[in-house]
Amino acid sequence: MKRLIVTDSVSDIPQEIASQLGIKVIPVNVILDGMTYKDGVDLDKALFYENYDNYASMHTEAVTYEEYALAYMQLTQQYDELIIIHCSRHVSETFSVAEQVHDDFKDTHQCRVAIVDSQSLSMGLGMIVIEAARSALRGETFLQNLAIARGMIPRMNSYMAIPTLKYLKRGRKISGFKALFGAALGVKPVMTVVDGKPTILTKLFGRSKNMILSMMDRIRQDIGSDAINLAIIYSRERGVVDSLKGVFESSFQCKNVYVGRFGPSIGINTGPETTAVMFHKVAT
Repeated sequence: MKRLIVTDSVSDIPQEIASQLGIKVIPVNVILDGMTYKDGVDLDKALFYENYDNYASMHTEAVTYEEYALAYMQLTQQYDELIIIHCSRHVSETFSVAEQVHDDFKDTHQCRVAIVDSQSLSMGLGMIVIEAARSALRGETFLQNLAIARGMIPRMNSYMAIPTLKYLKRGRKISGFKALFGAALGVKPVMTVVDGKPTILTKLFGRSKNMILSMMDRIRQDIGSDAINLAIIYSRERGVVDSLKGVFESSFQCKNVYVGRFGPSIGINTGPETTAVMFHKVAT
């Protein structure tokens, strides 16, 4: 049986990994100064961040119904099985579009299709997709493959360090954000994802350049002595990536370490200085 793992560009999976594992990435739409771009297709992340401060307006939009329907019809003719894993429905409408398209066209093909809400974003979603793709390459059955993807959802942990509220003010889907309005200008929120919803975890103050390291006690409680797969994601500058990688590799059993870069979908809302670590315990 010919099977394909599909996701959207909010997953921030490095292109070389997606190519190596045969992952299909559907691009979301990025609107910069009124011009529409396909994330990762005709909009390069490096160029996006290089011009970040020059854009007068910018926002993202989910894959449209028409775009998704075209991709869906093509893929269901080319493959026997599709496992589609999307960004949290609380962050993007792409999952809902996928469900609608599937409902409208499911009787037009013989392909077996499963659509999964990852309840994650960026490489939290990306690592679920990567493990699903590895499962498919190992020759595991459709249901085994699907169980691996779904089983990872509650094990995913995310810590996003946001140095300034300047860009976060644009966000409308962040639980707990209102509580920051009365805070001092020096507040630095750390965001996580709870049940698929971006949520303010805590507020840090001061001039710490590495906010993630300020959260290490909490992270150690999450991980304990278990082995993990880890992703470190940065925005404009790599900055603290190498130091974070060194700390995590010396402190925990890191089976796989991925370094990725936030695409416009996240970067527009959190700013060009955001850094994150996302990890999950490796199933035994």
